[in-house]
Amino acid sequence: MSGPRAAVVTGAASGIGRAVAERLLADGWRVIGIDVRAEMPDGALSVVGDAADPTVLARAADAAGDRIAGLVCAAGLPPRGTWDDHDTWEEIVRVDLTGPYLALRASMPSLVAARGAVVVVGSIVGSAEGSIRSPAYAAAKAGLGGLVRSMALIGAPDGVRVNLVEPGPIDTPFDPPRHQVDARPDVPLGRMGTPAEVAAAIVFLLGDESAYMTGTTVRVDGGRTIREPD
Repeated sequence: MSGPRAAVVTGAASGIGRAVAERLLADGWRVIGIDVRAEMPDGALSVVGDAADPTVLARAADAAGDRIAGLVCAAGLPPRGTWDDHDTWEEIVRVDLTGPYLALRASMPSLVAARGAVVVVGSIVGSAEGSIRSPAYAAAKAGLGGLVRSMALIGAPDGVRVNLVEPGPIDTPFDPPRHQVDARPDVPLGRMGTPAEVAAAIVFLLGDESAYMTGTTVRVDGGRTIREPD
């Protein structure tokens, strides 16, 4: 395959998605970013729209061409609303769980052609922790584990790898923290992580050095999920 490798990154305008897009661009990838906002990193091809909309995802796949070496599903909605608000449940599950499934479905032919890799961004909320604020968010993020393991099995015969990264407390505008960034009593390393630190794990999972990893979960949480009970 000639030319730079192509990657589609959802949620590329801010937070972890933006950090991933910036890192891939710096590493020489061609990046197609999807976001509801157009302010994506310089050098990325912007596809503005809802990352859970099949027509938007199809536009991004077409822009990437017939060989997608990397897909990163970082778009999502944060915990919000009340636990018993049905409309909030529907919207969070649509974006945070159905969105990655639709992105995988839209990109799979091109991923197969490139024997590409996929990284879905989940959360320790759902897989390791519940959420008083948002059962919808916890349920959607927990569901990503089953999606990733299933798609890893589906993609394996064609050389497509699918992995999950679960961040802990990360310093982004996504969900305002309850503690100071550099003083986190709930995190053994004592601080929040940075988007760049999560991006480093994601880029590793896209690359050749992780060629024997699929269907696995990598947590980037400063040790929060292994801490002793208070």
